[in-house]
Amino acid sequence: MIAGVIGGMDADVVLTGVQASDDLDGQIGPMLAAHLDMPYVGVVTGVSVADGKATVHKEYAGGVMAEFEVSLPMVVGVQAASQPPRYAAISKVRQIAKTATIEEIETNDTESDAGIILRKAARPVPAGHAEMLEGDPEEVAGKIIAVLDERGLL
Repeated sequence: MIAGVIGGMDADVVLTGVQASDDLDGQIGPMLAAHLDMPYVGVVTGVSVADGKATVHKEYAGGVMAEFEVSLPMVVGVQAASQPPRYAAISKVRQIAKTATIEEIETNDTESDAGIILRKAARPVPAGHAEMLEGDPEEVAGKIIAVLDERGLL
């Protein structure tokens, strides 16, 4: 349904979040990009657009940052803003609220079915117990070596 509505617009950049708040799965951005036949870049911390292309800053594990040039139109999964947000004065918010209108878009796709049914959700069952090793560092190191040797890992 979302792709059907956005596909009818002339958007250069479509912004989504990186993860869903309910399951942390984060599939909206990549699936939307696939349905719209647009490139997708996720975990983005900054975007600038010039000359029909976007420069995208992406974050990898360990704080590693990368910069990509991406053709437009595109879908972006936003990780965090490159700068903290600036908050508007409440007087301006009230002024805009009095004059702004929100466009409602009709869609016929109210019967769509995602095809996914959650059958069960449960906490993982603990696989075993932890053994706490006590003593000075040399004693603990000796105990660790003994346990690893006992399990055939040395």
